[in-house]
Amino acid sequence: MFGPINVQHAIEIIIILLISIDFHELAHAMVADRLHDPTPRRMGELSLNPFVHMDQIGVMLLLLTSISPLGFTYGRTHVTPANLKFGPQRGNALVAVAGPLTNLLLAVIIAIPLRLYLAGTITLSGNVGDFLFLALELNLLLFVLNLLPIPPLDGFSVLGGFLSARQMYSLAPIQQWGPVILLLLFVLNPYVPILGDIISPAMNAIAQVLIT
Repeated sequence: MFGPINVQHAIEIIIILLISIDFHELAHAMVADRLHDPTPRRMGELSLNPFVHMDQIGVMLLLLTSISPLGFTYGRTHVTPANLKFGPQRGNALVAVAGPLTNLLLAVIIAIPLRLYLAGTITLSGNVGDFLFLALELNLLLFVLNLLPIPPLDGFSVLGGFLSARQMYSLAPIQQWGPVILLLLFVLNPYVPILGDIISPAMNAIAQVLIT
């Protein structure tokens, strides 16, 4: 039986993820643009409009999962790796890493008032404090999760920046089945907590550094 839906929590998740994923995808687009790929500019993705970076399925997924503790969705940025300066692998690695690093930067900014609050320097209302803690958690989740070297996550493209073309070619089957592998890891996580054993400790360690 489903419990009551926390509407306020769902709205907070939608707001935070729309903003966080928007900045994440804008970072991809800006770095690709600076590396001489005209694709994001041509597609109108050098924009802070979050719906430029999400398709209809992504929006529906966000709305449907906003009633869960953390929510889930994805964004998109169109990049043509062959156009990138430094080559398709190293150039694409730079584009890829920009997204998670932007979420880490957002987490650092969010942590500033939280650190002052925990130190007793400033006062925050309960609602504001809860919102900031949720925003910190979601941005750390986006940072850590996206750096996992599993396609289509950014971490796989980052890994590609350190590999030769032959090595990347040998990983083609993983690219094909990557989304299925990732989905299975999420589905099996309650029983075989591979993701939980990696993501949660990393998030907690970073949060500890940021707010204490």
